[in-house]
Amino acid sequence: MDVFNTPVRRKTAVDQVQIPASPFLKKIGYGTGVAVYEMVRSPVYCKSRSPWAVKKLVHKQKNNVELNKRIKEEADVLRQLKHPNIVAFKAFAKDADGRNILVMEECSSCLGDMIENRSSPYSAKTIVQVMRDMATALHYLHNEALMMHCDVKSYNILVKGNFTICKLCDFGICLPVTKKGEVDLTKAGTEVEYVGTAAWSAPEILKYPQEITTKADVYALGLVIWEMIALAPPVDEEFVSSFNLSFDDSQVSINTIDNTLESSNVENLRSRPPLPNIDLSTEYNTVLEIFYCCTDVERDQRPTAEDIMVILQEANKNVCCK
Repeated sequence: MDVFNTPVRRKTAVDQVQIPASPFLKKIGYGTGVAVYEMVRSPVYCKSRSPWAVKKLVHKQKNNVELNKRIKEEADVLRQLKHPNIVAFKAFAKDADGRNILVMEECSSCLGDMIENRSSPYSAKTIVQVMRDMATALHYLHNEALMMHCDVKSYNILVKGNFTICKLCDFGICLPVTKKGEVDLTKAGTEVEYVGTAAWSAPEILKYPQEITTKADVYALGLVIWEMIALAPPVDEEFVSSFNLSFDDSQVSINTIDNTLESSNVENLRSRPPLPNIDLSTEYNTVLEIFYCCTDVERDQRPTAEDIMVILQEANKNVCCK
């Protein structure tokens, strides 16, 4: 399925859905210039209705043309994607100020927020569950939808229940790819750029010219494993200090890195962050295998999303046979 060429269903300019004003909604997330709110829908007779997540620009950014365009583009892409591990599209609308609004299914939690509030590494079983769901989502994106996410990180992974299922979200900066996993210049244009988050970016992305392939999504997925063990953003002291920043305030440092990343030699600083000095049982063997494979500095040595799925399937067979 080619979501970049598939005509978008349009009976009207926007879907017919009434969105309450922001003050009447509970804020459940935020990003660059945008906020995500919970919209509790009125129940129908003898039937409950699940809440929706409403994404729109914050008030001071309401006239930001680029951000409004990004929400519109995300809606156009998301409404074409049908996969259980990708957040579901519900509607596209505009508010009274003319701001674009994307309405999606709501999940219980954001993995990034959960990591921030945790005091011990996640179990191997939980990490495997996240990897299985995300590898399945990326396999669908890379091979059926022919697109790459470009911003895989814990903050773009939504969790339902107690890791009952995980879903990938935020498709505002995705890129079209060929069946070989390379960025499709005929659709993206010759001036294409990978716009992600520096702390989760692969070495070949942090250089000029960028080498954009689906293996960048795989690298970032490997770093999500690091996050779930280290409970911190995936950067090491050398990477942060190269920007003359303090490693003590890593979240601020990440934001600053993204705003100042200009050097053509930065890729030399992107190395696999060392795991914390803690004892991990043999239950983590498969988790660590995936982590080391995905974060190989050589992109061609990294597995595909399908390879990760196979690794997890084989590991599960071995456990069941014991």
